[in-house]
Amino acid sequence: MAKLLEPLRILESNNSKCIIVMLNRPLNPDLKLIRFLWNKSVYKLSVDGGTNELYDNLTKNEESYIPDLISGDFDSMRPDVKEFFENKGVEIVSTPDQNYTDFTKALQLLAMKMKLLKLNASCVIVFGAFGGRLDQIFANIDTLFHFDISIPIYLMSENNLAVLLKEGSYKISVKSSFREDWCGLVPIGEPCESVLTTGLKWNLNKQRLKFGELISTSNTYESAQTESVEIETDKPLLWTMGYSQF
Repeated sequence: MAKLLEPLRILESNNSKCIIVMLNRPLNPDLKLIRFLWNKSVYKLSVDGGTNELYDNLTKNEESYIPDLISGDFDSMRPDVKEFFENKGVEIVSTPDQNYTDFTKALQLLAMKMKLLKLNASCVIVFGAFGGRLDQIFANIDTLFHFDISIPIYLMSENNLAVLLKEGSYKISVKSSFREDWCGLVPIGEPCESVLTTGLKWNLNKQRLKFGELISTSNTYESAQTESVEIETDKPLLWTMGYSQF
């Protein structure tokens, strides 16, 4: 049976709950979306220098924006910001292991918290995964390979959404007033020998996706009425799509 993904449902439904993770990138392009999702989230995690962004753009003026957990090796978070959140009783966890990125270590902590606290959420939304250094963008995508938690992890920023599809069959709901026209399928780490899709303008019929041969970028949907895209892949594949901001 195909696994159902509803990446834009959190923007439409008042009943959907999420977990927010904020990385060390400017939050300003996504502030409206963060404000909207804050009260729909059951847990908020800020990663190292991303905590400076949270404080400068939100918490400094509205103290309701307090994360549940701050983690990182703390080479970026300012001392005054750390002191502020310590005084607010926020849990702060040092993760000094340099063999993993702060994002990877944050998700390791989050996976433990999800089990311990029995967090009930439909997805994890990560802000700040795009933009800036290209090597760090690839590192953020690589982090998705390290986790197989019970709910999807969506990277969202500046009208871009991405989710890693591991081997298997998926039904992706794309019915949303926030949906933009473009989407793409990018093989990550190794070639995909067989990708089958329905619901796209340029569908794949058990075709091979590989850098240097074919990757599916600037694709779009079969029609404006398309409600879902079905994808079957034999290897990890990055689904990416556009969404409109508020």
